Amino acid sequence: MHTLAAIIAASLAAAMAPARAVEASADNDSGVQASAARDEGVSDQGGAADQGAQDAASAANVRAGGSDRPVLFHFAGYADVTYVNSQDDDAPSVLYTLAPILHVQLGDRFFVESEFEMEGDNGGERETAVEYATINWLINDQAALVVGKFLSPAGYFFQNLHPSWINRLASVPAGFGHGGAAPLTDVGVQLRGGRTFDNGQHINYAIYYANGPRLGLEDMEGLDLDVEGSTRNPDGERVVGGRLGWMPVPNLELGVSAVKGNVVLDTGEMAMGPEPSRSYRVEGVDAVWRPVKALELRGEWIRQQVGAAAASIAPDGARWRAWYAQGVYRFGADRWEAVLRYGDSDSPHGESTFTQTAIGLNYLYRPHRQVKLTCEFNDSDDAEASADRLLLQLAYGF
Repeated sequence: MHTLAAIIAASLAAAMAPARAVEASADNDSGVQASAARDEGVSDQGGAADQGAQDAASAANVRAGGSDRPVLFHFAGYADVTYVNSQDDDAPSVLYTLAPILHVQLGDRFFVESEFEMEGDNGGERETAVEYATINWLINDQAALVVGKFLSPAGYFFQNLHPSWINRLASVPAGFGHGGAAPLTDVGVQLRGGRTFDNGQHINYAIYYANGPRLGLEDMEGLDLDVEGSTRNPDGERVVGGRLGWMPVPNLELGVSAVKGNVVLDTGEMAMGPEPSRSYRVEGVDAVWRPVKALELRGEWIRQQVGAAAASIAPDGARWRAWYAQGVYRFGADRWEAVLRYGDSDSPHGESTFTQTAIGLNYLYRPHRQVKLTCEFNDSDDAEASADRLLLQLAYGF
């Protein structure tokens, strides 16, 4: 039985260890799943995972070995610089991201986790945001209660793979970024954890109750869904949902996600009276399979739907749907990766409706430091969305 202190320390090390253990952990908010995923052997880079485990053990020993400090701090995060050459731009652009992450362990059962994200480009555009900020209570060795702003447990990609040093291409799959079909963050409470059975099978789960998205109008016409968490909840509605993952064998995970609730359209200056409540639904499935150490195959499908409301000034419903399939093959003493990804995004808005084929070649000069060359071939009725792109990215996890 792991001690609670060891689990907390393991979560901090695993969250930023130079390995794919985070990729397989299905958890950025709780060390329970990170520890379970590593124990089940789903990492595709054993040496780095072993190093992360050693770091976790060292941290646990410091904490359990008589240190009378009540608080333990741990700084981590990631950063990237990306060169983008797009068909529809007059000149290439350079984008950058800096995302420091702070973990604060409070005794054996509580820790605070927060990510502050800064993005910008060579044109002077800058944006800052708190990606997530949570208080976590380790109830026992198999469950944790999370309160605050967290990465949405619905779906797999954003909560586990979106950091640039974990994502295998220099861009996100079609429909899985900001403005896409997948929920991103939410504000509320969630219960998450996992369990390993005597036959070697493992399950992980996350159930949450939160404010949910905000529904508005884009250009005063079609419905627009803001799926980034906010403490503001003007419509007073809530959503409930989560994800269940099943690992029948260590190298295969299957997941299903569902969310149910209601939303109310915020009409802004066009308000003509109270807006009716309408249904909100999310359904998703995901899978990852590593048949051999050098090969990883994964895919995900997700859909968000907002129901119709006859008494509304925008009575029609709307649907956002996206899916992708991806293969990664590692070669050259685990220093090189070849990546192929195909995806499709369908949205009420033309700029978010497109299909995409992306190919990539990565060089990993450290497990958490890599150079990625990505070519995107996009097809859409929208001129901007159909522009092909070439991306060169330097990504660093620390």
